[in-house]
Amino acid sequence: MSRARLGVEDYIDLQELMQSNISTHEKNRKFGLEHETIVSNSSKLMKVWIEEHKHLIPAPLLSQKIARYMQIATLSTTMISLLVGILSGAALLRYSGSEPINVLYFLVAILVLPVVTMTLSLFAMTRANRADSTLIHISPAFWMQNIILLLPQKSRDIFANIHINPLLTNWIIIRRSQEMALTFSVGLFLALLGVIASEDIAFGWSSTLQITAQELHRIFSLIALPWSEWLPQYLPSLELIEKSHYFRLGGKLSGDMIESASLLGEWWKFLAMTTLFYALFLRWLLMIWSGMRLQKAIDKAVLSIAGVDEMIAEMRRPLISTEATDSELELESKGEIDISSTSSLNHRYDITIGWSVDSDTVLLHNDREGISASEIYEAGGSHSLEDDERVIANADGEILLYVKSWEPPTMDFIDFIIPLSQKSKRVTVYPVGASQDEYRATNSFYDIWALKVSGLKIDNIEMRR
Repeated sequence: MSRARLGVEDYIDLQELMQSNISTHEKNRKFGLEHETIVSNSSKLMKVWIEEHKHLIPAPLLSQKIARYMQIATLSTTMISLLVGILSGAALLRYSGSEPINVLYFLVAILVLPVVTMTLSLFAMTRANRADSTLIHISPAFWMQNIILLLPQKSRDIFANIHINPLLTNWIIIRRSQEMALTFSVGLFLALLGVIASEDIAFGWSSTLQITAQELHRIFSLIALPWSEWLPQYLPSLELIEKSHYFRLGGKLSGDMIESASLLGEWWKFLAMTTLFYALFLRWLLMIWSGMRLQKAIDKAVLSIAGVDEMIAEMRRPLISTEATDSELELESKGEIDISSTSSLNHRYDITIGWSVDSDTVLLHNDREGISASEIYEAGGSHSLEDDERVIANADGEILLYVKSWEPPTMDFIDFIIPLSQKSKRVTVYPVGASQDEYRATNSFYDIWALKVSGLKIDNIEMRR
């Protein structure tokens, strides 16, 4: 199943497709008519166009090769980030038995570090539209590309063959940075849960700053504000803060602190909620937001590829209809043609039919002439007699019948148009020319059709010039 949105792989595929110059105005407009429901949405339109034309790119696709290497790089950095997070958490929570674990150290990792890096990320987002953004270039994810230097020369050459919009690269780095930071925080959280579950440890706090237990309680109350109303037990009480204050001087714990050892373990609830909210939940929100901005960057980058804007405009712009001039109509025929002919079309028909013309091409001709029709049918050619009879059975009202002017009318056509005229109010036969003739039938081809149809002597059949 293909992705519903444009991705970096689509961006690379489209670059290759546009270099092939595979489209014409007629093809583009036909594609636009076939996808009228999404033609106003440039991103969705290009997504479908890429999927339908991807087979024209030689296999294996360059985008698939790059995606495979980047998946390896992403998996590597994810595992490294997770491992660093677990080891960092284990180091911060290492319990020697001689003194409690200082919660302030762990708070730096689960609160201060995430808030600072998320703030920097927000500043980086405001400058992501600049290719020389320093905040982006100092990100660990920026150096992830160095992993590519470890690849074999053949693999590095693959990356040398692509060009990615630098503004798109900025958003890729920002998004990757959030993924790495989130994975690191998951490692810290897992380390906390692992230590709590496997060891009987005591937490405390110690600082050279002149701060009282009351002041620290107010600070922790502000930190716990997002959950304190519905989970008050996950906020350290003033009593817990007072009893867990210790001093390194002397190298021994106070007797009061030893007696409250069971109480000191309650700190894990506050640490766990702080990790969940600040290091995981807020980071997850920022990652989602950066992903949305990355998607917009991809959409813009796709539309910035040379030729894409013009191609989309052709999908939306009707083909210009060419009308016969008076002098051309005078050259119509010098033979015995006795049938009404019109150089202008109605703009509304009940049915349009393509005789040996597929429905997509009929749709394109209708668009070129500014015609709307309630139904479109195919007949003749590879269609069976039963198929033609079903078309005749459904015939009613005003009918426009497209035929290929360079293919002379056959008896099958005569056998079709006579009962069709009997079922309809009027049938307009429109011989169309080839694309190189701007779909205008030449005089000689038109005369062949006009002579044949006029010989039927049917009043409600007319020719379109």
